[in-house]
Amino acid sequence: MSNRSGLQFSVMLFGLFCALSVKTSVAEDQGSINYLVDIKPVLKERCFACHGTLKQEADLRLDTVLAMRTNGILGKDSTLLMRITSLEHDVRMPPEGEPLKAHEIMAIRKWIADGAVGPDDEQPEATPESHWAFQTIKRPANGLPKGDMNWIDAYFDARYKTAGLVPQPAAERTILLRRLYLDLTGLPPTVEQLASKETLPILIAKLLESPQYGERWGRHWMDVWRYSDWYGLGDEVRDSQLHLWRWRDWIVNSLNENKGYDQMLREMLAGDELAPDDPNVLVATGFLARNWFKFNRTSWLDNTIEHTAKAFMGLTINCAKCHDHKYDPVTHVDYYRFRAIFEPHHVRIDAVPGESDLKKHGITRVFDGNLGAATYLHVRGEESKPDKSQRINAGPPVFLANAAWQPAKPIDLPLIAWRPDVQSFVQEDHLERALDSLVQAEAKLKEVKLELAALDKNHGAGNEKPTEIQVPAKVVFMDDFSKQRPELWDSVGDDLTYQDGHLSVTKPSLEKSFLRSKVKHPRDFELNLKFKTNGGVKWKSVGIRFDVDQSGNNSHFVYASAADGGKVHLAQTVGGVAKYTNAVSKLPIHLNREYTLNLKVRDRLINVTLNGQFLFAFEMPPRQPGAIQLMAYDAIAEFDKIEVRHLPAGIVLKRTAVNPMNMATPGLVKLAEAKRDLAKAEYAFLQARIAADNASLKGAGQGSEEDARRILLEVKIAQAKVDLLDEKTAGKAAEAIRKLEADRESRSYPDYPPLTASSVSLLITKNEDALPTADGYPSSSSGRRTALADWLTHPDHPLTARVAVNHIWLRHFGTPLVASATDFGLRAPAPLHQSLLDYLSVELIESGWDMKSLHHLILSSKTWQRSSSNLGVDQNTQILDGGNRNYWRMNGRRMEAQVIRDSLLYMGETLDLTLGGPPVMASSDARRRSLYFFHSRDSRSKFLTTFDDADVFACYRRSESIVPQQALAMMNSPLATAAAKQIATTFHADLTQEEFVRAAFLKVLGRQPNDSELTVSLTYLKEQAAPEYFIAALINLNDFVMIR
Repeated sequence: MSNRSGLQFSVMLFGLFCALSVKTSVAEDQGSINYLVDIKPVLKERCFACHGTLKQEADLRLDTVLAMRTNGILGKDSTLLMRITSLEHDVRMPPEGEPLKAHEIMAIRKWIADGAVGPDDEQPEATPESHWAFQTIKRPANGLPKGDMNWIDAYFDARYKTAGLVPQPAAERTILLRRLYLDLTGLPPTVEQLASKETLPILIAKLLESPQYGERWGRHWMDVWRYSDWYGLGDEVRDSQLHLWRWRDWIVNSLNENKGYDQMLREMLAGDELAPDDPNVLVATGFLARNWFKFNRTSWLDNTIEHTAKAFMGLTINCAKCHDHKYDPVTHVDYYRFRAIFEPHHVRIDAVPGESDLKKHGITRVFDGNLGAATYLHVRGEESKPDKSQRINAGPPVFLANAAWQPAKPIDLPLIAWRPDVQSFVQEDHLERALDSLVQAEAKLKEVKLELAALDKNHGAGNEKPTEIQVPAKVVFMDDFSKQRPELWDSVGDDLTYQDGHLSVTKPSLEKSFLRSKVKHPRDFELNLKFKTNGGVKWKSVGIRFDVDQSGNNSHFVYASAADGGKVHLAQTVGGVAKYTNAVSKLPIHLNREYTLNLKVRDRLINVTLNGQFLFAFEMPPRQPGAIQLMAYDAIAEFDKIEVRHLPAGIVLKRTAVNPMNMATPGLVKLAEAKRDLAKAEYAFLQARIAADNASLKGAGQGSEEDARRILLEVKIAQAKVDLLDEKTAGKAAEAIRKLEADRESRSYPDYPPLTASSVSLLITKNEDALPTADGYPSSSSGRRTALADWLTHPDHPLTARVAVNHIWLRHFGTPLVASATDFGLRAPAPLHQSLLDYLSVELIESGWDMKSLHHLILSSKTWQRSSSNLGVDQNTQILDGGNRNYWRMNGRRMEAQVIRDSLLYMGETLDLTLGGPPVMASSDARRRSLYFFHSRDSRSKFLTTFDDADVFACYRRSESIVPQQALAMMNSPLATAAAKQIATTFHADLTQEEFVRAAFLKVLGRQPNDSELTVSLTYLKEQAAPEYFIAALINLNDFVMIR
C-alpha cells in the first residue's frame, strides 16, 4: 500500500470510527431517549395494530403512556420488556414478523429505567369512525363565494390573506393556451390557435367537446385502472385478455360522451348485469377482465380486490389478505367478504357480427359463471389452507357497510346473455359459412366431372349432368364514386377528391390515401373495377386489394403498373410486407386510358382479366375473406366504378397448369360427391338446429330438437362415407357406418352443443369452485357486483368521489390534494385543503358525476391559470411556502411520455388522429396516437418507457425520473430526428431568419423568444442554416417537454 493510499484508508477508518462513536454516545446518554422520537414510533409501527384503537388484545392498549401504566406493564419487572425480549416464539411480541431490533429494545429498556416519561397531554389514537376520509362528504360550512367568483379562488384567496402569501399573476396568454391544450387534449396548440382571441371559458368548453379530450383523459384513467393488453408465451394468453382495446375505446368514448363517473364505475364493475344485451356496455367490464391470470385463480382475484379498492376507494384492502389490517379497520374476514363479491365471475369472449374467429375479434367481457362458488377464509392467506367451517358472505368491509350497502339480489338475464348463439347475426354467419362450403363442394364436384369428361374421349361417365345448387349472382356492393358514401367506405388520407363523377387520388404516395370497405366480401366473389392511371413518380400502380384484415397489414392485391413497359401482377401482403407471386402478365398500361380489371375468386383460385382479355390463373396460399381496398401506389389515379358480387357456383374458373397427380378420376368424382353430400347434410343440420333453438327458446317457428338430432346423425353417416373413400380410415369408417345406421333404425339420435358464439377463458386449476359450471352459461347473475357498484356510487359513500377528485386535481396541478392517492386510510393525515377536496367532491356528486363540469370549474379558476415562473415572486411567500402547498403559483411538470411523442408528430403534421380500433405495434414509422400502441408487460415502446411510461402493474401516479437516456432520446432517437426534420418543412420557405426563429419558438414552445434567445438563435442560423437542426435544438429545451 502506498503512503497516499494508506493515508486515505486511515482517514476513512477514522471517519467511520467517529460516526460509530457518535451513535454509541447518543445511545449511552441517559437523556437522549425521547419518547415521541425513539419509543412511540416503534410501538406504533409494531404494536398498535393489536394494542391500539383498532384492537385491544388482552384488553391492553399501548398508544399512550397512561394506558401502559394503567395496565401495569412499565414497572420494575416490566411485562413489556419481558415480552419484546423473549426468545420463546409463543411469548415474544410482536408475534408476527421479525423481533424488534437491538437498538429499539435498548431504547425501550433505558426509557423504562428512566421512569417511562411521556407527555402529560398525550392523546390516544383517534377512533377509525372519526377519521376524516370516513366521514360523509358535506359541502364546507363557509358556503359559496359572493358574486361570480370561482369557489376555488375564493378558498385560496382567504388562505393567502391569512398566511400572508402573495400569489403569482396569470401566465402569459400563449403559455396559458399551450397549458390548456396539453391539459385537455394532450396536443400542443397550432400557431393559429395561439392567436385566438376567444375567451378562456369558451376555449375550455370547445376543447372539452373535442374527440382528443377523451383520448387525453382516457390515458389518465387507463393509468389508474391498470390498462394492459394481453401478454403470455407466444400466442398463449396468460395475463389480461385479447381484444381489451374495446375497453380502451369505451373509456375514450364514455369521456367524450360525458358519461358520469358513477355510471362509468357501474358499467366497469357490473356492465354484464346492468345491460347484458348491450355490447357497448359489456366491453366496460374489461376493467375486471384485465386482472385475469391463467395459472392461479387466487392471484387473479387478489389483483381484482386490490385494484378495485385502490382505484375507487383509496383503500389498501389487500393488506388484510393474511391477517387483520395493521393500520385500518379492515379485518381478515372483510378481505374475504370483498372477495366473495367477485367469486362467481369469470371471463369470456363473445362473437361480433362479421367475424366468427374469436381470436381475431370479439367482445371480452365478464359474467357470473359459477353462482354456487363458495368463498372461504384462507388461513394466513394461504390458498392451500381454506377454513371450510364457514362460508363467507359477500359484502364490503364492515366498518363502511352503512345503510348505503344493500345485499345483492339475483338478476335474471335476457336470452342472448346466456345463449349468445341464438343471436340472429351468429345464426346468419354460421348459415353463410355452411352455404359457402356447400357451394364450394358443388363447384368442386362440377369441376372434377368436367375435367373427367375432357379427359374421357368417349364422354362416358363425364356426360352425367352435375347436380348443382342455384345461387344467384347477388351483389355485395357497388359504387360509381359520384359522391362520398361513408356508410360503405372508411376513408384514409387527405389526397382523395370526388370530382366530375369519379374519385381521384390527387397526389402520388405509398398508399397513404385510400378507401377501405366497411363490409367484407364473400369467400367466392367477382369484382369489376374501372379506373385510370393519370400519373405518378415511378411505379404508377393502381389496382385493388382484397382479403384485407382489420389491421390492414394482411391482404392479397392485383395491380396494373405503368412502369417499365407495363404489367398486371398478383401479390400478397403479410404483416405489412409485400410478397410477389409469379402470376404476372406483361402488357402496356397507358396513362389516361380507362381500364376494367376483373377478378374471379373461388376459394384459393383466382382468374384475372383486363378489358376482357384473360391474363392468368393462380392458386393463392390459404386466405381469409376480408375488406376491399382501393389501391394507388405511387400513382395519381381516377376510380370510376366498382362492383362486387357473389361468384355463382355455375361459373367454372380456368386453372393453372394441370398436375398429372391431380387429374380427375372416377374415384375423385366419388370423393367430391361424398363431400358434397356431407356439405348438404351439414347445411341441413344447421338449418334444423337453428329452427329448433328458435322454436324452443324464442317461441318462433316449428323446428324441433328431435329433427335436428336426426339430421345430425345423417351428418355423421355422411362424414363416415367420406372417410370410407380414404384407405387409411376406410376400415373404421365401415364399422362406424354400420353402427350409425343401426342408431338410425332405433331412432337413437346424438345430442349437440350450442353453436360457437362465445369462448370462456379457462384457467389451470383443480379447484372446481374456481371454474365456471360445465352445463352452459347461467340464466341469471348473482347481482353482487351491481350491489358493489350501487354502494360505491351512493352519495353517502365517503371515499369514491374524494378519490376521483384527487386523481383529477393531481393531473391538472401536478400534485394531489391527498398525497397518498391509493391510501385514504388511517395513515393518511387530513389533507391541508380538505374543505376544498370536499367542496369539489360534492360538486362532482351533485352535478351527476359530471367530470367535464369539474374540469371546467378547475380550469376556469385563477389558481390554475397562475404563472409557474418564480420571476418576480414575493420573497416572503417563497420563504413561508417554498413547497407551494397553497398553490400560489402553478406547478411546472414534464409532459407524460405519450404527450411528448404525440406532440412531436403533431407539430410535423404527421400524427394520425383516427379514433379507436385495435392496437398497433410501436415502431419508428407508426403514426397513430401513443394511446393506441400495444401496451403490455412484454411489448412497450422504448421511447415511451424512457420517459416513464405507465407501469402495466400499477400506475396510480406516474413517476417522473430525470436520467441521461431521456436527453439522448430527444437528441438521437429516430423519432426525434425525423420529427425535427418534418417540423422544419411546415414553415414557409420565404421567411427571413428572424421570422423563422419567432415562428419556430411560437410553434414549439408556445412563446416568443426573448432578446437574448433571439440573438443566440440568429447567430446559430448564420453558422448552421439547416432549419431542422434549429428545430432539434428547440425540442431539446426544457421548455418543450415541460408544461409550464
